[in-house]
Amino acid sequence: MERLPLSSNDTNASEEPSVNSHWVKWASNLELGIPAIDCQHKHLVSLCNDLHEGLMQSNGDSKATWRAAIAIAMRKTVEYARTHFADEEKLMQISNFDGYELHKQHHREFIQTVTKVLVNFDDMTLPLAFDFADYLRDWILSHVACDDKLYCPAVKAFYRNYKLQQQNK
Repeated sequence: MERLPLSSNDTNASEEPSVNSHWVKWASNLELGIPAIDCQHKHLVSLCNDLHEGLMQSNGDSKATWRAAIAIAMRKTVEYARTHFADEEKLMQISNFDGYELHKQHHREFIQTVTKVLVNFDDMTLPLAFDFADYLRDWILSHVACDDKLYCPAVKAFYRNYKLQQQNK
């Protein structure tokens, strides 16, 4: 039997990331009811909190110190976002979600924006780093709360049908 991507039995779905940080709060209205995706979203929130925490702790540090810490946090966030987007897009494809192309375009635009920030990182100031953290927070929260909820019915219906097919074998 072929393993479906991100099924509720996926081992990553059981690893709950810490989202008890102070800046971005995980709220139940962000939950999609797809355990693996919810776990990934919590991890993105955690990475966003890590970035903000690094900025807050770096206020008195030299430019080289805070920039090194922020560069690492930003790269981790971008790398994880790419992985997460690929997983979401697989789910949208296998469930024949009608809004797949538009959703994928939103992902591409986000990656392009963040890549532009990273390319111009040498010119970053601490206030610009805080602005970027705000952008990241706002994008993640609005994307999860609005855009991601649109594919949930198709993905959930796909999994219900898949489970029924497996039971009838």
